Amino acid sequence: MKNGFTLVELLAILAILGAIVLVSVPSIISTNKKSQEQNYDQYTTNIENATEIYIETHPDRYATLKTTNNTTVTINTEDLVASGVIQGTLTNPKTNVQLINEASSVTVKNQNGTLIYTYNAP
Repeated sequence: MKNGFTLVELLAILAILGAIVLVSVPSIISTNKKSQEQNYDQYTTNIENATEIYIETHPDRYATLKTTNNTTVTINTEDLVASGVIQGTLTNPKTNVQLINEASSVTVKNQNGTLIYTYNAP
């Protein structure tokens, strides 16, 4: 009666497991990168949406932006945090660096009556 596995059987199992790892690891890394990119895209969209809310809640300060074509305004993210539109601290999801001291901003441009929001990462 046979007790346990032979060396050849163990090597075959290790070769199969190695092949599975070689196939799955690049897929996992690719999925992780895509997830980080989607997270960053959502992050920038949220900041741009917060800027839109900030401009809507300060109509007196940004009246010329809404009425004059080709007008550009830069709003620091610190202003968004200070006004309460964004709560907590901002952390760049790509670099995991906390954004402080006006390190990032949002450029708002009136392009033919449409406000275009562009997040400027540090």
